[in-house]
Amino acid sequence: MSAQIIEFPMHRVRPSQAQSSNRAPGVRQARALPQSDVRTSVRIARSIVGWVLVAMTVFWLFSGQGSDLQSAQANSESSASQTTKFEYVTVMSGQSLWTIAELYAPDQDPQDFIAKVISLNNLTDSVVPAGMRLALPQN
Repeated sequence: MSAQIIEFPMHRVRPSQAQSSNRAPGVRQARALPQSDVRTSVRIARSIVGWVLVAMTVFWLFSGQGSDLQSAQANSESSASQTTKFEYVTVMSGQSLWTIAELYAPDQDPQDFIAKVISLNNLTDSVVPAGMRLALPQN
């Protein structure tokens, strides 16, 4: 005994009366799009979104919003041409940036000197542990 597969054209099947009676009179059932139409519409939507993003980026760069990027490059070039002379000092036990400022820059305001030291050494605050090696700007 062998089984036979019978192919039946499904596009000829109509919904039963019980299913169609659930709809309100005059309301049409939505037709499902073929798979190829769905893929095409997804591709179109993706390409539209992509081109809109490209256009917004180009507009942003040419409208002057991207000028911050250009000025940062110009600043780094100009600061590279300026050389800062400095000397290294090792912090001793009990020393603070204030005492170092009084020792190495007695003619300057200690607050200004401390600000330069913090900036030069990329410190987050003015607390320095003993044994730390600091770069000090020379006058």
